[in-house]
Amino acid sequence: MLDYSSDAIVVLNQKREIVSANESFLNLTGCDFSDIIRVKIEKSRVPVLTEPEILSAIDNGFKSESSSFEVEWEDGSGDFFYRIKFIPTVFDEGSPGLTVIIEDISQMKKTLIVRERMLEEVHMRVRSNLAVVNSLLNIQSGKLNNPEAVDVLNSTQRRIRALALVHENLGLSRSGYILRVEDYIRELSGNLRESLGIGKGSIAVRTDVGNLDLGLDEAVYCGFIINELMMNSFMHAFPAGAAGEICVSLGDEGDFYRFVYTDNGRGFPPGTDPKDPGSTGLMIVKRLAEDQLAGSLEVKSGNGVRFEIVFR
Repeated sequence: MLDYSSDAIVVLNQKREIVSANESFLNLTGCDFSDIIRVKIEKSRVPVLTEPEILSAIDNGFKSESSSFEVEWEDGSGDFFYRIKFIPTVFDEGSPGLTVIIEDISQMKKTLIVRERMLEEVHMRVRSNLAVVNSLLNIQSGKLNNPEAVDVLNSTQRRIRALALVHENLGLSRSGYILRVEDYIRELSGNLRESLGIGKGSIAVRTDVGNLDLGLDEAVYCGFIINELMMNSFMHAFPAGAAGEICVSLGDEGDFYRFVYTDNGRGFPPGTDPKDPGSTGLMIVKRLAEDQLAGSLEVKSGNGVRFEIVFR
């Protein structure tokens, strides 16, 4: 039965001796069956399985008794990658053993590495291009005499920097690129303080995001939302020099994410509809929350403001 598999398979008894191996295993290791039969795996010259971390995994496989598991191993040169599965086995007479399956994933890994490098190059180019656009806007704003036009360009520059910051804080996981949310918020608040001339001690920024990471699409939208809300708080919520607090939380609640943003500033001006405040920044928040994230947005104003977005 073992020879029907293209994966390399070897079976060990409780003494860690090789008692069975398929043709794929012999081809992979370059061994003759007569040379390895009844030889303890640690005393054999079988490649891969005699590596210290794999021998340790074999020991764990015998200790686990009923739970199978797998590890990935590479040879260090970047040429060979294997996924190795350890399956506790019981022989006909009832004695314990271990079946080890070696799957060659070298081609798949190399393809992923090339893809990751290409994606990193794309993100680097995005950051570079955004920096160029920001520089051009900075030159343009220096030639304007209209304060309102200058403010518009400055706000646009902050949005561009926020987008660039998303790409700077992307990390790679097995499922693709993810945003390190807590790092992003910390750096964003620092950038906004610097660009708006706000001291570090006057307005505290608290985060409650745990170890949560977001996928690329959600990262871009949430990054923009956090930027717009934080910029609004820094610019309008607190009188010049006043102390205050901003809180940002984002949690995975199983079937959906819950994002909550609050500040304890002066809230919206009297008569303002919290769901339709009219400012460009908050219109962006509404569009991103409802159209891009396909979520629900709830806004409250009183002793400060509270934004809650629930999305999947």
